[in-house]
Amino acid sequence: MIDHCHVIIFDVDVKGALSLRKAFPEETLLIFIAPPSMEILEERLLHRHTETSEQISLRLERAAMEIQSAHLFDYIIVNDNLEATLREADVIVRSNI
Repeated sequence: MIDHCHVIIFDVDVKGALSLRKAFPEETLLIFIAPPSMEILEERLLHRHTETSEQISLRLERAAMEIQSAHLFDYIIVNDNLEATLREADVIVRSNI
């Protein structure tokens, strides 16, 4: 349990999350937000129309590497639905305060 009265939420990549854990081992709670599948992640990225195909390929490569580190996190949430994912993350954070 986190024994502080303040909660700060960071949206960082795996490397950043593990750096925070190393710097503040007793104060961090790491939640990995995973895509339902790499295929669904690719569809989501393509439908945004915000990145080139090269950028999407790089993001997918990075995501595949980051998913291999998910076991280093305290919790893993599969993001099937954004609203449900946010509710689950809220429950996790509140239960660890």
